[in-house]
Amino acid sequence: MYMQVRGSNVFKDIQKNKYLEMLPDFKEERTQKFTTLVLTIAALSFFGLFAISPTISTIANLNKQLSDDMYVDQQLQTKINNLYTLQQKYAQITPDLSYVYNAVPKTPESAILVAQIQAVAQNSGVSLNGLQTFEAQVPDPSITAKDSYSYTFSLSAGGSYENINKFTQGLLSMQRIISLNTVSIAKNTSSGGPAMIVNIKGTAYYKQ
Repeated sequence: MYMQVRGSNVFKDIQKNKYLEMLPDFKEERTQKFTTLVLTIAALSFFGLFAISPTISTIANLNKQLSDDMYVDQQLQTKINNLYTLQQKYAQITPDLSYVYNAVPKTPESAILVAQIQAVAQNSGVSLNGLQTFEAQVPDPSITAKDSYSYTFSLSAGGSYENINKFTQGLLSMQRIISLNTVSIAKNTSSGGPAMIVNIKGTAYYKQ
């Protein structure tokens, strides 16, 4: 019985010694330094992961923000260039704006229209027998503003066919924009008068 117990202890001692031989000798200075280095690297890696992760996320966000800012800056630069081009073009057409405003005035200016028609008649060699302008449209503030407003006019003139033709062409060529809705030409039946009589109804436009 004693021999079995002794044999079992010996076997355990052999196994213990076998595993002890596989362990490094921590008493040796070189082994201690190596172990310290490994543990230090492991600690730095572990804690560095938590320290670097927010930094990496911040850098990614900053890069995205920088990319967005560069895109916005590019778009703003494009708009600035476009505005500069428009400013140059506006400066080029500024001398002609008065013609545009006269073509479609901001008020009816019916008296000026009458004077212009009279000037065209005189230059065309026809005589005006009558000229009338009708009530202009009155903008309603409660209704959305329209692009343009208008009023009608009518006239009668006499002259040769060539002069009447020149007169109608002159009306269409006026600086003021008008439309001739109806034009009727007939021979003058009365004696001693012009050869032809023209009756015109038209529309004049203005922008409020």
